[in-house]
Amino acid sequence: MNHKQKKRGFTLIEAMGAMTLVSIALGLAVGGFMFALKNTNESDVQSELDIDVQLAMERLKRDLRLSSLDEIFYYPAGAGPYTALSFPMAEDDDGDDLFELDDDGKIIWDKTLIYHIWPGSPHQLRVTTFDNRDNTLTDVQRQEQLNSVVSVGAGTSTYNGGNASSHTIFENLLEWRLRPVQSIFDAYSPISERETVSLGYALMANGAHTFKFNVAGKNTAASGYRIGVDQLQVSPSYSQREAEAQLPATAQSGATAVSQYMGTGSWKGNHQLYFPATAAGQSFTLSMNNDRWEETNFGALGYEAEDTEINFDETLSPKDFVIQLQGNDVAWQAGEQAYSAGTSASNSVLKGTVIAVHLNGAELATNGNWIAYNGRKCRLTFQAGSTGRLRVEDVFIGKTTSLEDTVFAFDSSTSVTFSGGSSESPVMEPNQTATTDWINLEINKTNNYLVAFQIKNDVDKCYPRVWKNELTTISDCLVNGSPTNHIIGLASMAVTYPANGTYTSQIFDTRLASPIYGDISLNTSLPAGTAISTKVRSGNQPDLSDASDWSVLSASTIHPRLLSVAYKRYIQFQAQLTSSSSGLATPLLKDLTIDWTGETQLVNVSGVFSKGPDYGIVEVLVDGVPLQSALGIDLLIYKDIYTHNKQTKRVTSSLVAELRPRNTGQ
Repeated sequence: MNHKQKKRGFTLIEAMGAMTLVSIALGLAVGGFMFALKNTNESDVQSELDIDVQLAMERLKRDLRLSSLDEIFYYPAGAGPYTALSFPMAEDDDGDDLFELDDDGKIIWDKTLIYHIWPGSPHQLRVTTFDNRDNTLTDVQRQEQLNSVVSVGAGTSTYNGGNASSHTIFENLLEWRLRPVQSIFDAYSPISERETVSLGYALMANGAHTFKFNVAGKNTAASGYRIGVDQLQVSPSYSQREAEAQLPATAQSGATAVSQYMGTGSWKGNHQLYFPATAAGQSFTLSMNNDRWEETNFGALGYEAEDTEINFDETLSPKDFVIQLQGNDVAWQAGEQAYSAGTSASNSVLKGTVIAVHLNGAELATNGNWIAYNGRKCRLTFQAGSTGRLRVEDVFIGKTTSLEDTVFAFDSSTSVTFSGGSSESPVMEPNQTATTDWINLEINKTNNYLVAFQIKNDVDKCYPRVWKNELTTISDCLVNGSPTNHIIGLASMAVTYPANGTYTSQIFDTRLASPIYGDISLNTSLPAGTAISTKVRSGNQPDLSDASDWSVLSASTIHPRLLSVAYKRYIQFQAQLTSSSSGLATPLLKDLTIDWTGETQLVNVSGVFSKGPDYGIVEVLVDGVPLQSALGIDLLIYKDIYTHNKQTKRVTSSLVAELRPRNTGQ
């Protein structure tokens, strides 16, 4: 039996339910799509803003790369922060990323760029370019040019408007702050040390300037506020100056700046300028010229010393490095020439013997160079052996070219006395010495000398000390005319200071094509009968190969004096020191300065500062203006978008940077 199946459809209730479910599903799908769309839009906006802020900063970095801090003008006038700036760009016609110079070595500024905001819906970040730059504008006109561009939005209505063009970097809501970055130095350190610090830049004209060192505070780990300065660099020529040499301070508060002796460590000149501050706000002020050469420690690479030496003189107050004549000391020793400590004659065989000792100077090709110093005068020291007494007589000394010269050929003016006139020495007990009076014979260490004397013809006084040369058979001595490799009786020769000596400085680079030289000034100590004279030369070649030879230049003992040297870039001095007639006193050259008319330049003020557990934070103001180390930029870009729930959301992108123009300080 066949049954027919009965077909049935959706009931009304079921259909309505299905439609409801479909509607919900469609709503969820559309909502999810819209949410995803909104999120995608926000992400795109964020990416757009990030790109804009990066591109703007990179473009500004690129343009500022060939500019200089001292040439920047800001808007609005006042202390800042600022919203627009004007700066020059250096010429780089060959595209080698290096700026071009004119015939005088100056940077060629060939464009002016002004970054500014033009308000609107939305705002625009614009750059207005003046190409070519009008380098005849004054500072006042340059500021007026900037003000006009900000007001009008372009450069056509101001100075050099015919060369102006404007370009929009991007359009969006934006805020930015431009601020010169002031430099401070935190001198805290858990240990005592030094650090070379670049403090920042200051625009300095020729002449004297004030440098105020202010205690800005202290590190939380520091126990004090002290300031210590070893050296300062405050000149376009980059010359280092001893900080303590700039004292006394022209003004100070809270403490007194002094020169502090630094017996240990590597402080230049073994001193530092020390300011024992006890609180923030305390300060001291120094006055220093824009540019000059200050030579205080001497010994820079390339110097030459002939019969002079650099000595740290601890008898001075304060102790100081000086240039002085070399010598006034033992110049020759028997033990050194013979390579031995010496023994005693074993018997009286040398009684009445004539001895001639050869003092080997540089003119002797073999076994020479045993005379260490030149001297205006000399004196001899004899020594007895350990087994008996000694007396010598009829002593002579003279210049010689060979050991074969005899005592009888010597000039009687070179005769030698003891104790103010005796021709024979006091009796020397075993191991004791006897020294002659000063002998009026000039010693030159390049020469050879022969000392002749006779041992007393006395069995009780004929035991000299003997130095046997164990390393060579070369004759150092004659005994009754017969050569021997022993040195007998003569222990040493001392010399006074030489009559003259010279110190030739390193070559100094002023970094100016034609510096107008001023005075040369010396700080000296001149005992009676001594003198210091100076010569100065200049040239355009770094090695001064184009300068006059020293031999044709005139020396002067007048100090200070106005230099008549040619106005050329490189300069060098030579000091000649003259001893007293006795040779026992030397002049001292403590410091030397040479100044010249500097040019207005942006100077990188830097120095070597002391650090320690009780040192504070230092800021420096030049002529009352804080140093600038960079240009700080805070850039914020934002855009308002609608969210999926119809609310407004602000998307932002920001970047903070410190830019250092490449040509700052050139």
